Amino acid sequence: MKINIRRNDDWEALENALVQYWHPVARSEEIDNKAVPIKLLDQTLVLWRSRGQIAAFHDLCVHRGTPLSLGWIDGDQLICAYHGWHYGVDGSCTRIPSLPAGHAIPTKARAKVYRVQERYGLVWVCLDEPKAEIPVFPPEFDDPSYRWDVYSSEGQWNANAARMIENLADFSHFPWVHPGILGDREKPEYEAVRIEPVEGGFEYESEDGLNPFRSESRARRLFTVILPFMVMIQAWESGRIEKSTKIYLCTPISSNETKFYRFAGRNYRDRRSDEELNDRHRLIFEQDRVIVEAQRPEELPLDLSEELHLRGPDSTALEYRRRLRELGRRN
Repeated sequence: MKINIRRNDDWEALENALVQYWHPVARSEEIDNKAVPIKLLDQTLVLWRSRGQIAAFHDLCVHRGTPLSLGWIDGDQLICAYHGWHYGVDGSCTRIPSLPAGHAIPTKARAKVYRVQERYGLVWVCLDEPKAEIPVFPPEFDDPSYRWDVYSSEGQWNANAARMIENLADFSHFPWVHPGILGDREKPEYEAVRIEPVEGGFEYESEDGLNPFRSESRARRLFTVILPFMVMIQAWESGRIEKSTKIYLCTPISSNETKFYRFAGRNYRDRRSDEELNDRHRLIFEQDRVIVEAQRPEELPLDLSEELHLRGPDSTALEYRRRLRELGRRN
């Protein structure tokens, strides 16, 4: 018998608010001389570049509903593959080949254009009037002493973006999902953290000794959660300049599909090789993926009465859910 799970009303309200936030949808280097289809919040878009300027359109020609991503770029124009309509980066139709020379182009002959920016090597899209700026990366991202390209990665899960962020911010699953790597099932207790508000979100620190299986001694780990879907984790040892920084960005393709970008950098050499560290990360992420993709309901419940919560171990999840719910209600 199929069990019907009620649609998350709070999540519907949140989705209405998410269109007013910037989301990374592609790497800048991926958008060159061809039209690239992408999906964001269940909307189909096409990205393309004209003389260095990037554009984001709704991926349909207004003429006969053909995806513009099937077309091609000619100079500073995007050409529809069906009837050859030409579009400029501002969305205006500049040429309709089937019309006689000199015939006026209808004013409604325009592509729907979305706001788009490039920052941190990513293409960011906002589907409506932005309520916040693109999240700011920590200064370490531009620090030449950091190695970023070696450890960074990206991918896609069949999971809700908020479920992914909550998992990244959670400690108490470590002994059970990552035994012998990030936690010890004989020592599953975790001390409560102190949550502090920051612009756009909140942050908290973990104490030394939280992770008995880490590859090097760490005195502090600072977690920063920026709404809606960004987590930064910075780790360092007191009195030392060695530091590692991880930046996780989750992009909601739909309510149960998420594209993630992970930027990981450090200004020192670990005792393990780069290959070993990357293999370790892939193993941890795969262990998490199996769990998060299986969670139900797929959309993160924002009504705190819908699931059982523990004071202390679930404090970060509770804070995140409260803030997401408020974000949707403010819309």
